[in-house]
Amino acid sequence: MLVVTTIELSKGFQAWKDMVHSVQDKMKEHGMTFVFAGTERDDDTKLHTVIHFESEEHLITFSEDEDLTRLRALAGAVVETGTFTPITDAAFINYPRVLDLD
Repeated sequence: MLVVTTIELSKGFQAWKDMVHSVQDKMKEHGMTFVFAGTERDDDTKLHTVIHFESEEHLITFSEDEDLTRLRALAGAVVETGTFTPITDAAFINYPRVLDLD
């Protein structure tokens, strides 16, 4: 399942990105993969992501993981105000070709 999120970052994108790279085991445990993550061009505190969760149960375990929530907050994520919007299973990505943003 795909989920679109928005969240405010009090410490900017790099601190949050470093945290994400440090919790790969947690991401695997919660069956999650970032399809996209980035901040607005003119505002490094406005994060938008698209996350793929292997199942709704994985999304629930992610949302209930107090340790991961603490780590996200320490990295500057204002978790109390973030939004998570599940997307229909009819969605598609990488059409008509896979993009390489590097």
